[in-house]
Amino acid sequence: MTIDVQINPWLYCFLLPVHRLFLSLYFSQIVIHNYHHLPTQGPLILAVKHYSRWDPVIVPLLSTTPYYFLTNANQFEGVQGWFISRLGAFPVDVDQPKPSSLRTVVTLLQQGKKLVIFPEGGIVTNQPLRSLKPGLARLVLQAEKDGQSIPIVPVALRYRPVDRVRARVDLNLCPPIVSCHYRQATDKQTAIAMTTALERSLLTGLAALGL
Repeated sequence: MTIDVQINPWLYCFLLPVHRLFLSLYFSQIVIHNYHHLPTQGPLILAVKHYSRWDPVIVPLLSTTPYYFLTNANQFEGVQGWFISRLGAFPVDVDQPKPSSLRTVVTLLQQGKKLVIFPEGGIVTNQPLRSLKPGLARLVLQAEKDGQSIPIVPVALRYRPVDRVRARVDLNLCPPIVSCHYRQATDKQTAIAMTTALERSLLTGLAALGL
């Protein structure tokens, strides 16, 4: 069983210009570096460094088409939960992910969708990057069983100053990670190799932003 993920087209189209206007007023500048690393067609995963609660609001600036978000289950309460559940977000228990959440990721990727995942499992500000687990890479490998290559695009973020109105935001897109470049004897070993590459790429991208 998978989760029924919804994107309300009327709500999305209504909020799109409001979202862009609000961000332009709240932040002094939002700069996207290396945009050419973002594939224009086919499924993909944006693996984003989770630095702030603003991250899921800023990342959609990378496209005018909707992204699907794998989101911590504790975010689906009240008005916020109502909105995000209609804008492509679906829940995951970050401590004990349910099979339905994981199968939903695989199904969406096989349908050609674009997903945003925060591989650290939560906001991390006390270190550049929390050690990553190979679960994300294993989901990609499972979704690729039909032979289609699914890139993971690492995205580094920086706010200057942190958590301030009129801060500058930098997004640094790193080269996509594709399984064929890291193929090992088994899928488990391949997933570990891809995860190591993802960690290194995010750390390199953060270092380029001065973090």
